[in-house]
Amino acid sequence: MNRKSWVLGSALLAACLAITGCQKKPAADFSAGMTSGTVPLTVQFTDMSTPGTTPITAWHWLFGDGSESTAQDPSHVYTTAGTYNVSLEVTSAAGNDTALKLSFIAVTPPDAGDTRTITLPGDVPLEMVWIPAGTFTMGSPDTETGRGMEEGPQHAVTLNGFWMGRHELTKRQWQAVMGTAPWSGHADIIADPDSPAVWLSWEAARSFIMAANSATGQTFRLPTEAEWEYACRAGAATRFYWGDDQTYVSLSDYAWWDGNAQSAGQHYAHVVAQKLPNAWGLCDMSGNAWECCQDRWHEGYAGAPSDGSAWELPTDPNRVIRGGCWANVGQYHRSAVHGRIDPTETNSAVGLRPAL
Repeated sequence: MNRKSWVLGSALLAACLAITGCQKKPAADFSAGMTSGTVPLTVQFTDMSTPGTTPITAWHWLFGDGSESTAQDPSHVYTTAGTYNVSLEVTSAAGNDTALKLSFIAVTPPDAGDTRTITLPGDVPLEMVWIPAGTFTMGSPDTETGRGMEEGPQHAVTLNGFWMGRHELTKRQWQAVMGTAPWSGHADIIADPDSPAVWLSWEAARSFIMAANSATGQTFRLPTEAEWEYACRAGAATRFYWGDDQTYVSLSDYAWWDGNAQSAGQHYAHVVAQKLPNAWGLCDMSGNAWECCQDRWHEGYAGAPSDGSAWELPTDPNRVIRGGCWANVGQYHRSAVHGRIDPTETNSAVGLRPAL
């Protein structure tokens, strides 16, 4: 090429670069620190894009689960099992480009009984246990000793997996979130911070859930009645999660009840997790303190949901409580037992266990 042609070509190239359409767009690309794991899976994404002729000025990530980010190198938590497509759009003065990776992130459910610790304000831990998806028979058969008519008819319920508190919410955990002590000045309690938070109404339990979500960014809730019984049974179809125990000889190994609490002069809910757990690692599902559920009270299960959701039809203002307490005799600690409470009522034997 002679000098005249070279000068002309350079002039044309300079003129072209002055026009946006002649500039080179960025080329989008990204990587991830890990692409598979169990719920909850935290993934660190890294922008690997090539800028082109001008710097990249904007990033738009779609994580495949409805969440997005505009950070260059975001971290994202997948909280539901599934396979997710991920895309990254990068933008510069020269234009934009998108990289889409199909089935890029694979998230599997935890195993039954796996644990997860969530930190409440003040670095107070709240341990949750994974309850696997499955189908069970809710309620009790007509032949079960101690059965109440409201425990039938038996019906099949199919549930998704969920997290549930390893034990009843403690005073320490309540105070970390709420900064109050509703039990203070009341009878039939112990001050130990690792004993259940009691003297709570159902409405107060719901207030805790909302405050905990605000403080942690999680999605806590009260368990539904079906979830509670499914988690309590942990695969068992017997009166209790450890067997039929017709004469209650094993009850004290698993629960605080009348026989080893009230009748022994100990009129209070005891420190949590001192008794044997069920097959999925949950403690105190029988006894110690009744636990609030989301459902409204119904006298029986005719027409009850079969998907594990809360039964919210406004047939009764009362709410369901589950599990029995330190003052109840043996039959009230069976897995199928359910009680009722006015949503504003408080007493020394009612607390809560969060689900997630």
